[in-house]
Amino acid sequence: MRSLRSKLFFLAVAIAAPAGLVVATAAPARAIPIFAQRYALHCTACHSVLPELNAFGNSFRRRGYRLPITKHGTTIFAIRYQMSYSENPPAGSNRWTPGGIVLGNEDFGNISLFMHYSLGAQGGPGGLYLGFLTNYNARTNSEYRFGLFELPLLQSPGQRLDDLQGYGYYGAHVGLNDLPLSSPRWGVWAERQIGGLRADFTVALSEFKGAAYGGKPVPTGESTTPAIPETGLWLDQTMVQHKTFEFDAGGEALNGSRHILLTGSAPFNDPYQRYGLLAHASLWKFDLQTEQWWGADHNADGSGSLLRSSGGYARFKFYPIDHAYVGVRYDAQANPAVTRDFTYYAAGMIGPVRLLVQDVAPIAAPGQKPTLGGAMTIAFPGPLKY
Repeated sequence: MRSLRSKLFFLAVAIAAPAGLVVATAAPARAIPIFAQRYALHCTACHSVLPELNAFGNSFRRRGYRLPITKHGTTIFAIRYQMSYSENPPAGSNRWTPGGIVLGNEDFGNISLFMHYSLGAQGGPGGLYLGFLTNYNARTNSEYRFGLFELPLLQSPGQRLDDLQGYGYYGAHVGLNDLPLSSPRWGVWAERQIGGLRADFTVALSEFKGAAYGGKPVPTGESTTPAIPETGLWLDQTMVQHKTFEFDAGGEALNGSRHILLTGSAPFNDPYQRYGLLAHASLWKFDLQTEQWWGADHNADGSGSLLRSSGGYARFKFYPIDHAYVGVRYDAQANPAVTRDFTYYAAGMIGPVRLLVQDVAPIAAPGQKPTLGGAMTIAFPGPLKY
């Protein structure tokens, strides 16, 4: 226990020292990213802990990144920088990993352009992670996106991840099917709010392969592309909405087919389906969220075998103050190999800076040790254009 406390203390000091210097020397007018600067708000208006969104931030995002108030100039881009640490990094990776992204937005009439461009990490190249046009129709309470977007999962898998560990089934590959839920899709997305029901429909023609902050590609000897467009349906119904208690639940489904080509082998198609259930509840300063997925790949190994997969997570968080949390999450996936772990983490927001410490503990995994990690994330707004 003393060793773990010493490691946590060292990591917290190592990450907090540069963050404190930035906060102490930053000019107040510069300490907010794109939208807060544009609408003269503080970053805490939309974020509970950067980059996690609060209820107002989620509503703002779903309305095409617009507010019906006066703009104070137009900030076209912002930079989000992250220095992360892992006690036991993957082979070929460093313990300390710097990474950055450029977030961009510009309005063209009723259309907004949103961009998330990775600057690369661990020797990987930079590249576009998200880039789409969005339009919000206030009359029908609908939003439309066209381009490269994240799937409307209950938890953002890359753009607004609240720690450094992937969620449950989100990153799962099944057999030779290398398309996880966490990969952004190229296509169209339509969302409509009908009373307490939020319905999303997606059609994907292709996908992005990589991470939000970049990363060195790993050669696999296989090439995969969509055999048919992937379609998805997402439903989330608010059951209870009270001042101190909220509860919603829903389901999700994906259908598609992958065209898979292995080096030196004949190509084949893998028709697949993914089905999920979700639930979320919040009471006062407590938050509970869970999601479970089941998958069926009808030819993921090229031999005509039916491969089934499953996985999900359960997450509990406590917010002692509005802009800090402590959490524990149980993640599991079987595809068909079974992996399970607990992630214990805590984060706080100081101005435009997030400080995060986490510990990932594998369950019944011989040879795998708990891994201490952490990160400092900071957002810098670009110049105003009047």
